[in-house]
Amino acid sequence: MDLTGLPALDVAIGLSFIFFLLATLALTIQEFVAAALGLRARTLEQGLRSMLEDEKVGWKHVDEFYEHPLIQSLYRTAPPAAVKPPKPAAQPPPAAVGKNAAKQSDGTITRAGRSLKRTKGPSYISPRSFALVLLDNVAPAEGHKTLLDAGVAAAGDVPGSLGERIKPLVEAADKDVEQLRVNLEAWYDDTMARVSGWYKRKTQILIIAIGIVLVLLLNANAITMAQRMWKDDTVRSAVVAQAQAAASAETVLGQNVSASQRLSDAADDVDKVAKVAIPMGWTGAAVPHGRAEIITAAFGWLLTILAISLGAPFWFDTLSRFSRLRSSGKPETPLPAAASGKSNERILTPPQTPPVVIQQGPPGE
Repeated sequence: MDLTGLPALDVAIGLSFIFFLLATLALTIQEFVAAALGLRARTLEQGLRSMLEDEKVGWKHVDEFYEHPLIQSLYRTAPPAAVKPPKPAAQPPPAAVGKNAAKQSDGTITRAGRSLKRTKGPSYISPRSFALVLLDNVAPAEGHKTLLDAGVAAAGDVPGSLGERIKPLVEAADKDVEQLRVNLEAWYDDTMARVSGWYKRKTQILIIAIGIVLVLLLNANAITMAQRMWKDDTVRSAVVAQAQAAASAETVLGQNVSASQRLSDAADDVDKVAKVAIPMGWTGAAVPHGRAEIITAAFGWLLTILAISLGAPFWFDTLSRFSRLRSSGKPETPLPAAASGKSNERILTPPQTPPVVIQQGPPGE
């Protein structure tokens, strides 16, 4: 069966292409929003809080971690001399009351009012850096040079529950500094695996929220778009042509351009599809009228939102598969392999001469 003439396949290709463009636009906007909110830095801090924060000392260990020169070098661009020192307080701070009770007398802030502090912090910290900074910040027991020399006793001297967390790691190291570093790195890796899941859930929520706004602004109704491509051969052919051009481009997902340029390109691609008479926008025949059309439009919007939530990589892969299926025909029979072992190489054989038959006479002749 020749699949290249099936309208249903062309409609599937067209819808996959439109969903891919909308998902790409939503993903680009999501990157802008995540960067503006410092979402990666905040999520990383959330993971570090789950490791270092303590109910007794609050943010003390987290603050010490971020104030370490090795961590500051990851995101501080100005030299230390350019940073203005804080002005000394003329009077000791008054006792904390009300909402300010979350602030400690030494200036360390605990849970209240801290959600925005790490917006410009590092978005990535290597496991080795985490282990080195933690070993440098955790004070050893008195009379010992390092945490390992003190062993489990030093871990017990760390205030709060942090000492209880690192105690089994120190004990398992058995005074081997490399093993302790490996244990701390493994602890960090396990936590960051959960942090990655947190970040994916946050970005997924952002994608869905952005998708809802995009679908309502563009009136991107999957049902009406599919109906138009099914009934109009010209529209369907135009969309399929754009889709196959996009599917054949190897760098359509990973262009080495700025974020603003990616956003502009994604918006232009959506506009090109709308210009080939795909029903989008709030003008003309795309606007639903009447109760039945509004209900149908609501289902179509929901389908488009769900499609956007699947992500641009999913639809690019689907588009590529459909395009290969459309362009595939009956495969040619492969040529036999030559003596060199290369496939699809013809063997040119010389014409065969009939064998020579020697007639022998009777014995003794």
